[in-house]
Amino acid sequence: MVGRLLAPGLAVVALLAALGGAGGFASLVVLVAIVAGAVRLLEAVGVAAEGRSDRFPVVMSAAGLVWLVIAAATHVPMLVLGLLACYGLELLGETGVRPEPASEPLGLGEARASRAA
Repeated sequence: MVGRLLAPGLAVVALLAALGGAGGFASLVVLVAIVAGAVRLLEAVGVAAEGRSDRFPVVMSAAGLVWLVIAAATHVPMLVLGLLACYGLELLGETGVRPEPASEPLGLGEARASRAA
């Protein structure tokens, strides 16, 4: 659990440091967050490969890592908010908020027939 919260926690620290005017420290923290995000991505891939999870956490971890790399490359620490959004979506996906597709779509003719009856 600690490894899972490390990258978002470091992203918050980087964001607060950037807002406080410590740009150099924020850049260093973003680089450490990239490493933590990469470890989280490897963990998510391992869990998905073992069949204990679907691919949604992998996609969200990869997208969060991309946001961290973009924040480091452009020297804009505010872009770490993308990682926080991806982490939030991953948490929502775990709680089952994602809608499930219908097993069989209702045909147009069946809909009219059911209304007429």
